[in-house]
Amino acid sequence: MDNATGVEDVAAALLSVKSELERLGHTIDVINFERLTYETGITEATIRKLFAGEAVGVVEVDPPFKDRLRFLLDTRLKENGRKHTFQEVADAVGVAKSTITNLLNGSRNPGFDVSKDLAEFFGAPGFFTLGPKKALLAGLEPVLEQARLIAQLKGQDVERVALRGSVAGSDELSRQLQAAITQVVETAQRASQAAPTTAGPDHDPELSELAATMRTLPAKQRRNVMGILRNAVGLAKRDE
Repeated sequence: MDNATGVEDVAAALLSVKSELERLGHTIDVINFERLTYETGITEATIRKLFAGEAVGVVEVDPPFKDRLRFLLDTRLKENGRKHTFQEVADAVGVAKSTITNLLNGSRNPGFDVSKDLAEFFGAPGFFTLGPKKALLAGLEPVLEQARLIAQLKGQDVERVALRGSVAGSDELSRQLQAAITQVVETAQRASQAAPTTAGPDHDPELSELAATMRTLPAKQRRNVMGILRNAVGLAKRDE
């Protein structure tokens, strides 16, 4: 990102996300900002400014390589909770320890292969090359996906959801998704208790379509969905 136009593009993209969330009945507070920062290296304060349409500097949105590498060192820790040493990083990507030191103090810029290898070593593919706009949108997509699923479950097109299980994103949206699933299942349960043998005044075409959709699912997916449904309506066995 070379100029303010790039920042404006990022801000416009986030405002679009905000607008869709609001249309679906949510605010940006459903976003897990800590996770979004972890995935993108952009601070929560900066992301909130972008959502608010406030002025943000280019460096805040697209930090220099040395700061992004330092961020990975500080956040992608070893299994024992300690940071990787410079030597460990250098050995993993096939460069000298001094190269890592120079990258971190900004006296050297990495080539494409080194950037790629460093990102993969830290388990963050595309971290240096994706760009702030694409990185933020990729991190926010699971939140939007949950919001859309909730809207579908609460409104029409329930039969198209196919209850795909949990998705990553926002804990708050996960709770709302579970509540929406429960609401749909309780409606279905009440309808099944009436159990009309033939179509009549109480016949629910949407319930019929949902049942038909369930029957078309592969056996493994159908079992997973039934597990979700049984848990949602309190029918799960005690030893499950």
